[in-house]
Amino acid sequence: MLIEGPTRSSGQRATLADYFAQLTKSPVLYLQYDNGYRSWSYTYAQVGAAARAFSAKLHAQGIGKGDKVLFWSENRPEWVAAFWGCAIAGVIVVPIDYRASADFLQRVQEKVSARAILIGEEVRLPASELSWREENSGRGLRRSAAWSG
Repeated sequence: MLIEGPTRSSGQRATLADYFAQLTKSPVLYLQYDNGYRSWSYTYAQVGAAARAFSAKLHAQGIGKGDKVLFWSENRPEWVAAFWGCAIAGVIVVPIDYRASADFLQRVQEKVSARAILIGEEVRLPASELSWREENSGRGLRRSAAWSG
């Protein structure tokens, strides 16, 4: 399905966030996730709502355009919404494999000076870092801001 969005005079869309804004008007299935016990399905509209909510949480924490956020997690549908929330806010995503060591994460953090680190259930952060912990209630894409330590 091709969805038209805002374009430049060259015919290209202005930004990735503009393209996503057009996609989220669709009620069509966007992604499915199966954790081995249960399956979840999300439409473009649902992921869009979660992404906008996450973007608002970033803004509330003072994280905005040009800031960097590390994603250190296993693959999950929540991270798709978090990625799009970052794109909406103009935040740069720096992905880190969930199997990477805390030492590697620290070295990347020193290079990029990320304002936040988003972590999954299967990894741990040093207690002094700002983190966003996943709330996986099975009822949708959710996040809450939390200070570790």
